[in-house]
Amino acid sequence: MHINIRKYLTLALTSGLLLGIPWTIPSFFFLIFVAWPPLFRLEEELHNGPNRYALFNYAFVAFLLWNLLGSWWVMQAQWLGAISIFLANALLQALVFWWASRVRTILKIPFFFPFLFIWLGYEYFHNIWDLAWPWFNLGNALVTVPKLIQWVEFTGVRGGSLWIILVNFVVFKVYGLFRKRDFRAVALVGAGILLLLWVPGILSYQLFQNFRQGEERVQIALIQPNLDPYTEKFVPEEQARHVEEFFRTAETLADEHTRYLFGPETLIVQQIDEENPQASPYYRQLMNFQRKHPGLVCIIGIHSYRKVFGDIPPGSRFNREKDFYYEPFNTALYLAPGTGPKFYHKTKLVPIFERMPFIQYLGFLGRFSLELGGYSGTYSNRQEETRFESTDGTQNVHPILCFESVFGPYCARNLTEKKGFLCMITNDGWWKNTPGYRHHFNFSPIRAIECRRDLVRVANTGISAIIDARGMVMAQTPWWKKATLKGEVHLHKGRTFFARNGDWLGCISLVLGVFLTIWSIIRSIFNAKRQTGAGLGAAHNLK
Repeated sequence: MHINIRKYLTLALTSGLLLGIPWTIPSFFFLIFVAWPPLFRLEEELHNGPNRYALFNYAFVAFLLWNLLGSWWVMQAQWLGAISIFLANALLQALVFWWASRVRTILKIPFFFPFLFIWLGYEYFHNIWDLAWPWFNLGNALVTVPKLIQWVEFTGVRGGSLWIILVNFVVFKVYGLFRKRDFRAVALVGAGILLLLWVPGILSYQLFQNFRQGEERVQIALIQPNLDPYTEKFVPEEQARHVEEFFRTAETLADEHTRYLFGPETLIVQQIDEENPQASPYYRQLMNFQRKHPGLVCIIGIHSYRKVFGDIPPGSRFNREKDFYYEPFNTALYLAPGTGPKFYHKTKLVPIFERMPFIQYLGFLGRFSLELGGYSGTYSNRQEETRFESTDGTQNVHPILCFESVFGPYCARNLTEKKGFLCMITNDGWWKNTPGYRHHFNFSPIRAIECRRDLVRVANTGISAIIDARGMVMAQTPWWKKATLKGEVHLHKGRTFFARNGDWLGCISLVLGVFLTIWSIIRSIFNAKRQTGAGLGAAHNLK
């Protein structure tokens, strides 16, 4: 192997390894602060090279390793979908990195500026388009240390991405000075690194210490059924027994002090008609249970649908037996005393598994979605309810469904001034005992901090938990065991800076990244015309 190829591959693989470890071994989160310098070194050596695509190729190797290490567990559910996600995400990340290098070459500016704005802008965009997969946004490497990032109530995890990029560039600067044997400058910039690490940490500690819990509290109870999605949960003959066991357990938990009862995602698998829920025997069973406990509010996960009349929306399905089109939903059902049911639909759907990307433009893609957790077919992402409000209008419960918990701006945007808490329902069982379910759990404390609301997490197979508004886990259930949990949550009111302003860091970065892109394209066209003109002039002189 050519010595340069060996060196470049080593640099790419080193960055990929350092980027991937924090997603695989959370206690090694600090490696993310030194993960980028090998890739920066690659960019430094290749951006002016004869092969302008060499950097893309090596960056792809690095990002593919990152994706494999950080989400290999997706293959537990479906290997074809997992490979598609690995390749698509790594290609996109390599393209972003390569384009930042092209912009710096064309505009003749330091790599720091285009990389910072284009990468943060990419992270923002990766939250909102049809191929959204923000799992690998850099700030997510820090979700295991909520005490260190209490300032996400102002910035969201994009602030963590900014922090990580700044530290990595300063580390790379120290490396460059060390190579030049400028040890005095190394000492000065090294002190700057320590300052850059300490200041956000000290600020976070102060926010943590000074936060005060709300005085009003409510009693909650949750049930973790622990049903294997591959062998138990989605077996049609067993569903009636599963629901019966849930309510039998609920009878032992509900008392005069319990205000809310929670069940996990898709507790009721058989689809419920939202226009006529009474037609479902499971819904009637829920109503009968609630009549015995008139002060109890129930929030559980179900499959639901609505018949379609007229234009057929993207993601709809056809019921051949009853001859009608319908929109299927992954739903949280809210049933409070004295009111009708409310349905919250999951809208951040797992690409390829729960909803094929760009189905609104290419409707035929709906036939090719892959099975996830025993359920196949594209869901609709039409949403009407954004929160559950108490009968007297004084309290709100803000629902989050499974994959939605990865999207911080989405979870915070519907927050109101009224007091309340967050509820996240999920089923992590199809990832089995891998880092997947553990890393997914770690998003919940960060969502609590961003919104400064207590959060109730209800999982089919674990981990279920009660998390306070500082991101501290107050109580939790074990993994892969049938369990219940009772406790209390504080009711907080008001909206954080992040909830009011959304992902402002990402939005600003996207605008600046687009500006740099347009500027570089214009400059590139201008340079090409100038070179063409110079070539024609030289040819004329030769004549």
